Parts: sequence; structure tokens; C-alpha cells
Amino acid sequence: MESTNHGEGPVAASKRRYIPLNDVLPPLETLVVAIEGSVDPDGVCCLSIPNRVLGDWANNREKNTSFVALANEYIVDEAITLNPEAARLEDLLYRKSLGVVSKVRAARGVNRKNALLRSTTITILNGETISAADLQSELNEVTYMNEEADAFIEGLQEEVQDLKDALSEAQDSQNNPGGKIDAVSNRHARRKIQEVSEHANKALEFLSTYGLVAESLKVHTTSGKTFYIPFSDDAASENEDTVDLRVLYILDRYGVSDAFYHELAMLFSELPRSRAVKKARTDLNHTMQLTRIPGHEGAYRSFERSLCEQLSTMIAQDATSFQPNQKIKVRISGDGAKFSRTSSFVLLSYAILMPVGRYLSGIGNHTIAVVKGAEDYDTISTAFAATFQEIDGLQQLGFVAVNGVSYNIELFFSSDMKFMLTMLGLNAANSIYACPKCTVHRDCRWDVSKPESYYSTTMARTLVTLRRAFASHGRTAAVHQGSVNRPLTAIPVDHMMIDELHLFLRIFDVMLRNLIKMSEPHTQQLVAYIRSCGVSFNIWECESSDGKVEWTSLTGEAKKKVLKLLPSKMKDIPLPNAFLDDVVQLWKDFEVLYNLLSSETPPPNAADDLHLKAKRWIQLFLWIKSDGHQKKFVTPYFHVMVYHVPDAIRQYGNIKQFSCQGVEKHNDDSKRNYFSSNRWDAPAEIMLAEHRLELLQQYAREKRHYTKHAAAYWHEGGMQETRSQMRETLKY
Repeated sequence: MESTNHGEGPVAASKRRYIPLNDVLPPLETLVVAIEGSVDPDGVCCLSIPNRVLGDWANNREKNTSFVALANEYIVDEAITLNPEAARLEDLLYRKSLGVVSKVRAARGVNRKNALLRSTTITILNGETISAADLQSELNEVTYMNEEADAFIEGLQEEVQDLKDALSEAQDSQNNPGGKIDAVSNRHARRKIQEVSEHANKALEFLSTYGLVAESLKVHTTSGKTFYIPFSDDAASENEDTVDLRVLYILDRYGVSDAFYHELAMLFSELPRSRAVKKARTDLNHTMQLTRIPGHEGAYRSFERSLCEQLSTMIAQDATSFQPNQKIKVRISGDGAKFSRTSSFVLLSYAILMPVGRYLSGIGNHTIAVVKGAEDYDTISTAFAATFQEIDGLQQLGFVAVNGVSYNIELFFSSDMKFMLTMLGLNAANSIYACPKCTVHRDCRWDVSKPESYYSTTMARTLVTLRRAFASHGRTAAVHQGSVNRPLTAIPVDHMMIDELHLFLRIFDVMLRNLIKMSEPHTQQLVAYIRSCGVSFNIWECESSDGKVEWTSLTGEAKKKVLKLLPSKMKDIPLPNAFLDDVVQLWKDFEVLYNLLSSETPPPNAADDLHLKAKRWIQLFLWIKSDGHQKKFVTPYFHVMVYHVPDAIRQYGNIKQFSCQGVEKHNDDSKRNYFSSNRWDAPAEIMLAEHRLELLQQYAREKRHYTKHAAAYWHEGGMQETRSQMRETLKY
């Protein structure tokens, strides 16, 4: 009889509707899968699985666990074992479990409880169980494998113990029975070092399995003393008598003194002895035939032999760039260099104008003669007479033989204005006829109204006219036209090339001097703007003269930087307003001119374009009415830029190849070699050090490529500003 209670309200009705199943259902861990008889003739038996167990499998089963494996865990007393590979049984258990979950979710109250209390029967067919015989066979196999593993492990343990005993005996035999090396005599210490060498050699026998051979061992004592232990009887003597040529290259490349290396070798015994380094250096020196210059402190070598050696090396590196029928350009250069306050030298060098020759670097320039003395005609003509004679012979011959093959050569000469005028036997650069290319008068250099060919035809200098003019030297200047000496070589005048680097430097000096004069009395503001370009610069008044000022001598790279950056800042410099725009334009136009004449690959019309722009530039220079812009300040470099550089570009493609940039770097290297020499025979030491570096160039370390991403730091003065801040910080 159904009871009713209309007065209990909705709360009572709700308590009746939901039954707490955990109080009426048995615990999950007490449920088992029971085995029943099968009604199917193909069946082995039936499994009675509680629905609650099936639901738990469906909800809580791990991803890689099969339903068959779960059923095996729940079968009563493990009466049978289901086959894990029974696909039908796995699929059936999966579907039944999902079905139970669906029914339980759909049911409520008592119906849900009854659904959970019921069981699901599943028939097990033939082949879906594992027989006891199969299980026993597997068990026997596993037992046998375990016994074999136990026996193997026991054997390994015995072998490990034997190895431990042998290692302990070896360690006992290698232990030092006496005192430490620091506490014994030198003789006893040498005997102990020999014992260490034998033990270490045995310990490192495994290296042979890697294809390696140990030659020596470096050890330190507790007091810091270093020992070099050889592994063979000849290793010690071999280390002392042989020198790694990379060491010799570094010593010469960076001017390391013998005294410094000797002290270093005494600290580190694995380094070759200093006597071996000196012997190796002497052996390399003997490969160079050096001749002393009579009557002078100087030396020279055969130009032709050196040229053939360098060509042979370059041909071996890049044979496709050298054809027997092509002309190989060879640039000869001369320059004076002041190495110290009291020592000045004159160097004669050459470079092969091929890309593989690296002629714009110091490495690509090779010294053929060095003399200590002044850069004047007497010194150069007497000291380099033999070299000039050899150069003239090659000029007349026109070829050299390299490895049995003849190569045509074309000789050029390039230098600054002073040395070139000396080579041609002309007067100084401030003389009346100072142009090395033509006989233009000093008072006519400013005149750019003449056509471009005017000075390269009837007024052009040649070796014939120079010798004829020298013959009439006793007459007036208008007759000899500056030829005060005989030309020193047979290289034609049209092969005497103007150095674009010195052309830029000297014209820049004129522009800077004029700018400083125009900025007075506000020169300190000009100094501030030049420093903002990222260079170190200052102007000061000389103590010895009244009102005369001097300023910092800028390097070539610094001048290029100022030329590029300063014009945009000139608007703020207190210059005369009448010529401010003209001065700014003058600087900008000169930058355009220099970029054009210094280009390695100028455009097809570069010569004509340069001539027209240079003419306009000189006209603008003279238009500015201030001190320093008069006609008398138009130097030979101005004239050469307008009338002779365009012709050289038209004839030889560019004049960058004749730049003395590499010569200046080569002079810096020679200066370093001078300070690392013994100063007794400095010219010979300079040439020998360079010769050794040429032979050892293959041992130079290849530097890693570095990309300069921060343009403001590298190219716009950031690096110089940082260094300036560091210097200011160090003052305090």
C-alpha cells in the first residue's frame, strides 16, 4: 500500500526522490567477476560482471590498459586467464561498459540503484582463454631465463672484483714511496719525473684505440712549478730543437723581442727553447739574398727575383687570373718615413696589381730596398742606383719568366708629390714648375678655362723633354722648367701615377686651414663640431709665434669622416654669412669628387664627369673671397685633379689601383720591425723580418667575420665618443 504524506512539503518529497547510493551499494573493492557455465555450445564459460565494475572500467580505465587485462584482475581466484589478444572479447567488454554507463546516467533513484546492483553476463569462446599448460610453459621459460641471468650476474661480479683487486695493486705500485718533487734534490726529482712518465704512458695506452699518440704531459707542482714530461726518449730533445712555425710567425708579426720570449719559454717548458727559435729564424733568413748598400746604412734585394717569387706564389693560388699573353701591372712606390725622433728611412717597394695580390694592404707591398737617411735626390740616387738599374732593365725587357713561362709586365710608379718630383729630377712642390705631368706655370694652375687635352699634348712632360731640360739647367727656369736633376728611372712619365690618397689629404688640409681661418675668433665652436664627427681634434696657439695657431693632424680615415659629416653641421658654425653657403657647397662637392676619383669601378663617363666637376669646384674655391682662397693657394694637386687624373682614369680604368694606401700600411709594419730589431743593422732587419712573414703567411690565423650592425657606433662617431668619455673618466 503506497503511503502518502501531503503535509511534509517539498523538502520531504525531495529527500524521498534521491537515494544515497553509497549507503546501500557494496564497496567496489569487494566485487568480483564470477564464472558461470556456458549455454553456448561454442562457449567455454560465462563471466558475470557487476555493472558497477563495468562502469568503473569505462570511467577510470587508464589509456594503455585493455578491458581484458582488467577482467583478469577481477576473476574469482584466477580460475581462468583471458587471452589479451582476443579482439572480440576486448570489443565486447568495451561496448558493454559503455552501455552500463548510459543506463546508469539515464536512471534515477531506485532504478539507478537497481541498475548498479545488476550484473552483465558475457560468453567466453574457444581460443579466448589461456590454458594452464601454456601458462606453465611460460612460467618455466621465465624461470630458466632468471636462472641464467643470475649466473651471468654472479660471473660479472667476480670479474669486477678481480678488476678492483688488480687496480688496487696497480695503484699501490704507482704510489710515490718517497718525498714530493718539491722536497727532493734536482737529481732525485728527475728520477721521479721518469717514473711519472712511465706510469702515465701505461695509463694512456687506450689512446691508440682512438688513433691518437701522446707525446708529452704538462704538470704543475703545488708550489706552481711546471714540468714537461716526455713519453719517449727523443721527445724532450725534439721539443727543444724544433719550432712550430706558427710561433715564429706570431713573434715576427707582432714584434715580440727575443728577451721577452726567452722569459716566457723559461716559465712554460713546453714552448720551444729560445735558441731553437733563433736558429729557425736564421735558417729562414738564409733563404733571402740580401746585399748591403755601399756608403750607406741600407740594404736591397733583387727586384726581379722577388717579383718572380711573388708571381709564382700568386699563380699557384689562382692560376686562372694569370695568362701568358696578358700584361701584369706592377706598381713601384717610394716613400720616406720617420721611425723615431732621430731616425729617418727611405723605402722602395712594389705591389702586383692583381686582386690576389692584396695591393691595398700592407701584406701586398714588398720592400726591395731600405736606406737610412733623408728623402732627397742625393740619397735616393746613390743608395738605390743598383735597384733603379734593375728596374730599367725590366722596363726595357717587358717580361719575366716564372716556372718556364713568360709573363708580360707593365711597370708603374706611384708616390706622393715630393717623392715623384724627386724621381723625375724636378724641383720641389712649391717651385714654379711643380707639376710632374706638364710644364704649367705656378701662376697658371688656377686657370681651368683650357680644354682637357691642353696640358697633355704640347705641354706634356716626357723622359726626352726632362733629359733635354736638365741639360739646359744652367739657364733660366723658363728654359729648364724645373728639371734640376736627371730622371732616376726609365719608367715613362705617363706611367708615373698620382696617388689619390695624398691628393685627398693635401687638398683637405687646404680646406681645413681655410675653414679655421674663417671661423676665427670662434674656433672652439668649430672644434666642438669637428669632435662631434667622432674624431679627436683641437686647436691651440703656438707659444713661439705671435697669434699663429696649430691644430691636430688628423689621420686619413678621420679626414674622410669629417668630410662626410661636417658639411651638414656647418650651418651652425659662425662663418661669414656672405660665403657660408658656398663653403658648405665646396665641402660637399669635394666629397663627390673624391668618391668619383677613388672608385675602383667608376662609371663609363667618369673621366669627363670628373673633369667638369673639378673645374667647377676650383671656380667655386676661387669665388669665395677670404684668406686662403686666392689663386696662389691652388696647389699642384688641384691642377692634377682637373687635367691629369681624368686622363689616367680614361686610360687605365681607375687610379685606385695606384693608391699608396697599402704603402702607408707597409711603412707602419716596417716601423714595428725597426723597433723589434737590434738597431745595429736596422735596414737589413726590416727586410729580413718582412721576408720571414712572407714565407710564413700561410700560418696566419684566419680572422672570424664580424658584421658591424650598429652604424651609429662604428661609422657616425659613437666609438670615438665612447673612447673620449673613457679618457675623461681616467682624468679623475
